[in-house]
Amino acid sequence: MKQFKLTSAVLVLSFATPIFAVQANDTAATNDELRTELQQIQQRLAMLEAQEKEASVLSDTQFNFYGSLRPTFGLTHTNSDDVWDVGDANSRIGFAAEHQLGNGLVGFAKGEFKVDIKDDGDFGDARKAYVGLKGFFGSVAIGKQAVTQEIISDPVDIFNRSGTPLAYDSASPFRLNNLVTYRKEFGDLLFSADAQFDGNKGSGGSDFVNAGIRYKTDLIYIAAAFYNKELEDNKDENTFGVTLAKSFNDLYLAAAYQNIEKDDIDGTTLDGSTLDVVASYPITDSYKIKLGVSRYDDGGNDVTSAKYNAYNTTLEWHKTPQFSTFIEYQKTDFEYRETNDQFMLGMRYNFDYTF
Repeated sequence: MKQFKLTSAVLVLSFATPIFAVQANDTAATNDELRTELQQIQQRLAMLEAQEKEASVLSDTQFNFYGSLRPTFGLTHTNSDDVWDVGDANSRIGFAAEHQLGNGLVGFAKGEFKVDIKDDGDFGDARKAYVGLKGFFGSVAIGKQAVTQEIISDPVDIFNRSGTPLAYDSASPFRLNNLVTYRKEFGDLLFSADAQFDGNKGSGGSDFVNAGIRYKTDLIYIAAAFYNKELEDNKDENTFGVTLAKSFNDLYLAAAYQNIEKDDIDGTTLDGSTLDVVASYPITDSYKIKLGVSRYDDGGNDVTSAKYNAYNTTLEWHKTPQFSTFIEYQKTDFEYRETNDQFMLGMRYNFDYTF
């Protein structure tokens, strides 16, 4: 009997041993699988954290890609010649970006480049290229930018050509490189100041200083600005400008005037000026008419002078905000040069995408 029990126990143990071995092996295998799954979960969590951080950075950044293509075709008539030509009215492509830095601070950047449809359609020279920081203190930027004086030209810059405003374009700056700018808004009031620092020029300090103030509401636009520009041979150019613009329901009227004092090569001072007066009125929902009268006086009184009176009439067709066409006539009546008449047909395609 005892031998039978012993034999039975041995038989049970003999069967149980491989079962326990299998269970032990299964436990080891299960541990390996769990360890592998845990590693996979940890890797996945790390990827999700990285994606969350990237999404957070992207959510704090706004990127804008925009452009405007503006080919023209027209006839330029003078007393001595007629010229047909394809032109370009400042076509451009650009990008702008803003990034939230926290504590009310925002970093921003812009790059805008010419598209020269008139020649080879080259994508080239920079119109704007700068980086800046803005916050409670206002904004500061460094690079090639629009100058403060543009608060004088903006209200009268309504025509479809590269040389507008008509008189202002002959005398004043639009965008300058090596520029440091400061802007600060106080409600409807804007204070703006610029300085150009070009170490390649003769001056060790600033080469151009521009400051102005603008008041802008839905009812009226008023601005005044002054700039000093260093010329060669220690000569200066000083310009003071004012502008006023107002809408009377659909009728828009604006005028800009500048007084320009410039040292001449013979040591005298040339007293010049620019005057631009413009108006626009929508004839229908799709058609708009624009008119302009300009006077440019460089202070000269002989055949070297480029004094002129200019007149502009434009009819625009706006099918959509993205696409428009126009017909434009401009007469430039020079005091000491040939009268210039231009007839122009143009198209404009705009695009603007925000990401």
